[in-house]
Amino acid sequence: MNKTFDVKKKITIGVFDSGLGGLTVLKYLLKMFPGTNFIYLGDLENLPYGNKSTKKVIECSLRCSKFLKKQNVDAIVIACNTASSCAYKIIKENFLIPVFDVINPCVNEISSIKDLNVAVLGTEKTASSNIYSELIMEKNPKAKIVNIACPLFVPIVEEGLDTTSLADQVIKHYLNKIKIENINKVILGCTHYPILLPKMKNFLGEKVDIMDSGSHVAKSIERSMLIKKNKQTSNVKYYVTDLPERFKKYGSIFLGSKINEARIVKI
Repeated sequence: MNKTFDVKKKITIGVFDSGLGGLTVLKYLLKMFPGTNFIYLGDLENLPYGNKSTKKVIECSLRCSKFLKKQNVDAIVIACNTASSCAYKIIKENFLIPVFDVINPCVNEISSIKDLNVAVLGTEKTASSNIYSELIMEKNPKAKIVNIACPLFVPIVEEGLDTTSLADQVIKHYLNKIKIENINKVILGCTHYPILLPKMKNFLGEKVDIMDSGSHVAKSIERSMLIKKNKQTSNVKYYVTDLPERFKKYGSIFLGSKINEARIVKI
């Protein structure tokens, strides 16, 4: 769906996640599309999505999308891998505006690589869905893919423990398999995981390329929506379904800039 928006009209992109991780995607979008307005919704009341049933994830994702649509957004970004794997198709079918997930942009980026040997790190829900494996194999049947569930990564990041020795131990526990199997590409299949990127790189070394979905989502939006950039300041509104003070405190770390206000809403 290609659509060029009127340069005189500031467009608004809605972004949602179960918590803070989607802010790592928003960070890329703010850099890529100066002058564009954003509305971010963190569904902290239902955090994390990764251990919920598919039915529950779809329900939460549809509520988030309906809230954003009521704010008159011009597009929706599902900045959550679990929600993308469970609800992307349903949301895309039910909303008459562009909808972007965080899975397909990464898959499209790496599927043509020869001798692809990739590990996908994700929540238990994302790993068990095999969504990355299925999409990659459709385009590259010879690819070798390993799904690694990392359920402790999200709580470590959400609790601000990403710089501790505990994080080092958990990273070693989950990623040791990558070293053993000589994997050369890693997809961060959860938008919380980029916060752990420095420690992951330190453990895996320079030979392993680690992909952060945020930049690829931004490129996908740029190609699809043909947004005309300008030098105006972007306006960002933050909404949460619970814990606004916590969101402001830790969200500023994810975003890389201070979040002054987060309004609590019922969706």
